[in-house]
Amino acid sequence: MGLALDHSRTPLFSEDIRLIIWDLDETFWDGTITEEGMTYRQDHHDLVIDLAKRGIMSSICSKNDHNRIESTLRESGLWDYFIFPSIDWTPKGPRIQSMLTQVGLRAGSVLFVDDNNMNLAQAAHMNPGLNVSLPTVIPELGSAPQMLGKADPKLTRLAQYKLNERKTADVVRGGGDTVTFLRHSNVRAFIEYDVESHLDRAIELINRTNQLNFTKKRLPEDMAAARADLLAVLSHNTTDAALIRVRDDYGDYGFVGFYLTRRIGNKRHVEHFCFSCRTLNMFVEHWVYGILGRPLLTSVGEVLTDPTATEIDVDWITPVFASDMATEEPPSLALFDRIYARGGCDLASLLHYFSLHTKHVTEELNLPKNGQMFRRDHTSFLVPALEDGLTEPQLEAARLLGYEPQDFETEMMVCSRDKTLFLLSFWADADIPVYRHETGLEVPYWLVGAQNHNLIAREELRSAVAETDVQRERLDSLCSAFRHQGLLSDDEMRRRYTLILDRLPADAAVIIVLANERGPVHYQDPSKPNHPHHKRLNEVVKSAAGTRKNVILLDPMQHIQSASDLIDLNHFKRPVYHRMYNDALTQLTTLQGEEIANG
Repeated sequence: MGLALDHSRTPLFSEDIRLIIWDLDETFWDGTITEEGMTYRQDHHDLVIDLAKRGIMSSICSKNDHNRIESTLRESGLWDYFIFPSIDWTPKGPRIQSMLTQVGLRAGSVLFVDDNNMNLAQAAHMNPGLNVSLPTVIPELGSAPQMLGKADPKLTRLAQYKLNERKTADVVRGGGDTVTFLRHSNVRAFIEYDVESHLDRAIELINRTNQLNFTKKRLPEDMAAARADLLAVLSHNTTDAALIRVRDDYGDYGFVGFYLTRRIGNKRHVEHFCFSCRTLNMFVEHWVYGILGRPLLTSVGEVLTDPTATEIDVDWITPVFASDMATEEPPSLALFDRIYARGGCDLASLLHYFSLHTKHVTEELNLPKNGQMFRRDHTSFLVPALEDGLTEPQLEAARLLGYEPQDFETEMMVCSRDKTLFLLSFWADADIPVYRHETGLEVPYWLVGAQNHNLIAREELRSAVAETDVQRERLDSLCSAFRHQGLLSDDEMRRRYTLILDRLPADAAVIIVLANERGPVHYQDPSKPNHPHHKRLNEVVKSAAGTRKNVILLDPMQHIQSASDLIDLNHFKRPVYHRMYNDALTQLTTLQGEEIANG
């Protein structure tokens, strides 16, 4: 049993108690209601109310006549303080097992109080870890250290459990098919990306959830320290995070979930993934996990569900904007069969938001590969796939620099068969020079620190940027087999961008992210001219886009409000990407019209 039956001192439990299950006869009240009668215990009545105001729930598991008990407790004004009451003549062990499933609590956070040792033994046997005790424990419960709870004078937690109780009853009346019930419950979810405005709720979910906290990475208990730690992580451009608010026909559950992921090499790593039990069995955590692209998630400790389960297809949750949460029929978000993204980390940051608009994302982003950063945001890797491809001698030349044949391939044309949103950025074209091989191959070669310099001409730069023998070997090949061609000319960039846009369907929505022209130094000295290479790139992109009505040019400079929004010229704080996303949605609607934005 989870609790020793020695009550000469204040009882100690293995963890905080969140639910007390009461027997009634000779426990909650004195005597037996169906026999000689009972004496109502006002002190127990008051304890139930006091515990509810601490956020600790009470339930009933009694062998009795349900109607008589309900009538008695309604008359006393206490019936609505009990959640998921179980009152019939069947064994208590299985009923408590079912109750724990309905309530969504682990046995270790529940206490069952009964005057019959056989009932206690059966309940403990069928529910391993359940705390059980005779009624002698009751006078000590109010002062037990694991029953302090959290102040809830408005009985918010009780109201949420009563709402879930009503939903469960409706499922049973509807034949017991939970999925069918959910599909008729008008479940809506709002993803709040402005975590900073609700920081304390995010901290509460991280530190207080257990059964649906899948990583169990806690913040400091000191709120000031917790806020500082979380804000520091949120400020980074590779951080993706949001709070989840849920509403259905039964009510508004508030913010019930939080996630935070970090992208390393444009691959998502889960730091926090935690949810309140308020929405247990609505599969909200499964839905959010799918939106995130199903990153690797290894659950820590005991949890109640498995969001990674592939047999569950959550099609009953509708994503909406905050302003539409209470609307009877909220407008649908712009949806696409697929989103195709090719570019750098700027697109990786935007995809976090755009993934809400499709179930299928094709990513062709920069990534670490073969000992160097493979810059897919340079069109030299895309254009050959849209033309005649590379010859075998050219592919052999590319291997000298660490490139493989698949580096010059793309899924772009395959994706164009569907209703696809194309996200593109070509920032590397502005800054990374190309090198030409005698076979006619023209490719960039870039290492961190090389910037737009000629690596062939600068031996000291090659020595400074090469960190491995493989990189030094490739630089030797660059010097011996290639010649410096320089940055792409305006005409060549325009030719390439025109080719790319011509190959896409004329009615496909295309978003091209322009390069930022003003870094932190420009905000310190506004008289400084804009970054010349980025300015040139943007002018050529605008020229190639011309009057194409299906092309949206997304300018980050319109959403950078001060130097504090910048990490450097090419990387921004998280809110900038969210503002860019909102701008893109507006343009999809106003510039592309209903046919493209809403289908």
